[in-house]
Amino acid sequence: MLFKWLVLAAFVTVAWSKCEDGVDNVIKFTDTTRGKGKIIFTDFEVTTYDENKEPSCKKGKPQFRLPGHFKLHKGFITVNEPITDEDSLELALNVEKDSFMIGKVCSNGKSENSFVPDQLCKYTLCSLAPSVCSVLKIKTNGPIDVTPFVQKEPIDIGALPIPQLGGDWKVGARIVQNGKTLAGVQLGNGKTWLNIYSEEGKGGSVNYDAVPPGGPSFDHEEL
Repeated sequence: MLFKWLVLAAFVTVAWSKCEDGVDNVIKFTDTTRGKGKIIFTDFEVTTYDENKEPSCKKGKPQFRLPGHFKLHKGFITVNEPITDEDSLELALNVEKDSFMIGKVCSNGKSENSFVPDQLCKYTLCSLAPSVCSVLKIKTNGPIDVTPFVQKEPIDIGALPIPQLGGDWKVGARIVQNGKTLAGVQLGNGKTWLNIYSEEGKGGSVNYDAVPPGGPSFDHEEL
């Protein structure tokens, strides 16, 4: 009996320590419009890495590390209606920490925490991600793969001086225009928690090239 328990313990230890790139370090996002949005995101997956660009996991599940890296592993966009007046597009966040003391931080782009300003819960989309806005201007004949339009190397994120970032989080986002939801994504099935490891530092930055040098533009006739 003792031998069986030892074998089981060894199996669990191996399973929890396993972190294969593209398998165990994958963060999956799902569409929240149930396929009815003007813009639909499908099969979006992000892979996570530590400061040395090694796959990052905790107990066999992806862990987002600061400092660390991430990259888009997979993702498709369908534009059912091309977007006009792109300057009015906003990215509204839903963010919640698995903590009695903190709980909901952002809800539908508005702060739920007295220490967090609304500006950290809602962003002007085209200023934040101009390459995304470019593709939203063109109606597509079906899902298009967006991975050719982003850099291939993992995106570098430095340490952030916010120790409260460490812990388990739920994250979602909506693209909003004049109060109407055009698209939405969430982490997993909406009940999924993502573990974030945050190492205190003097500050952080994101080194990101929206379109890799020599990469394709969004002016595609096939769309």
